[in-house]
Amino acid sequence: MTARDVFLVANNIEELGGVQRVTDNLARMLQDAGHRVTVVGIQHAKVAHDYGARPYRHLVLNEESEPLAPEMDRLAARLDPRNRAAQRRHERAHREAVDRLSAVFAEARSGIVVVMQVWSMQWVADADTEHLHVIGMSHESFDATLASTRWERVQRYYRDVDLMLLLTHRDAERFELEGFNNVGVMHNALSFYPERTSDLTAPVVVAAGRYAPEKGYDRLIDAFARVAGRHPGWSLRIFGHGPSRGALEKQAARLGLEDRVTLPGLAGDIEHELRSASVFALSSIHEGLPMALAEAMACGLPCVAFDCAPGVREIVTDGVDGVVVPPRDVAGLSEGLDRLMADEDLRRRLGTAARDSVRRFAPDQVLAQWEDVFALVDR
Repeated sequence: MTARDVFLVANNIEELGGVQRVTDNLARMLQDAGHRVTVVGIQHAKVAHDYGARPYRHLVLNEESEPLAPEMDRLAARLDPRNRAAQRRHERAHREAVDRLSAVFAEARSGIVVVMQVWSMQWVADADTEHLHVIGMSHESFDATLASTRWERVQRYYRDVDLMLLLTHRDAERFELEGFNNVGVMHNALSFYPERTSDLTAPVVVAAGRYAPEKGYDRLIDAFARVAGRHPGWSLRIFGHGPSRGALEKQAARLGLEDRVTLPGLAGDIEHELRSASVFALSSIHEGLPMALAEAMACGLPCVAFDCAPGVREIVTDGVDGVVVPPRDVAGLSEGLDRLMADEDLRRRLGTAARDSVRRFAPDQVLAQWEDVFALVDR
């Protein structure tokens, strides 16, 4: 292995988000492997999460958020002195931030920049990276990008980077069809692959993620409610944080399930909570590569998941190592839960296969893939 200077750049590196967890996990892996890792956040998070002692160098580019650029689409707006002054403030702050980023990059004679999120590429694209290779990542599906304002940024910034990494082969194919000739696939790594797994006897269905509409927990609660009467000993536990918590708790109360559907907040030890359950449910409206699903499978849990993105199918094979149902299909999700809650033998068969299947996401496997990517762009 060749030790390299590696810079990971993300929108922010402090909040409790999926990409932030992936960034921290990747930085630790690369640092432990002997690389010199620097992690850069463009701005501070509104609410910071404690990621513990970080063994790698990390910094935030902007102590204060850069002034927003004014809307300049109409001629009157472009002629307005206030807008023109706001535009100058925005451009000056952005240029100063780019200069700071260029200075960080200049500390290395050569190396690799991995841009973890599309928004942060705007600063990397404007910085001096002539002596570095640039890899751009997307942690969402092609369809999610296409339906968002990020599509314009991807079109503008990602076509000319050394390599664009997607989470799934299907998403890579979709970008290739759009004329991108620099695409590849890189899976996120599991943050753990435990020696001990669930014994699959506890009557608990578990889910984990942000309490937000895109996670579809209202559908999960409705699906659980449909089968709760047939499985009176079972409960549903949804770990996470976010703005929808109150509404979800009220929904459970309306359904008479306030004692059986709980939202405990963030899990102090998610590995322990997964091993203490017997079924994992993924009810998201959209996903990239849902690592919460892979982590549950690593703990030997059989899973039922909405087929909401190629990333789900990249992890789970229906009927082999889990149950996949049509997206947003509450009846299908309920039926999948019912099958797994009722049949311990099925849980054991799917759970064993699930743990074997996600071994490919274990840190040593993903680290080897990163070393191959570094060697490729260095040629």
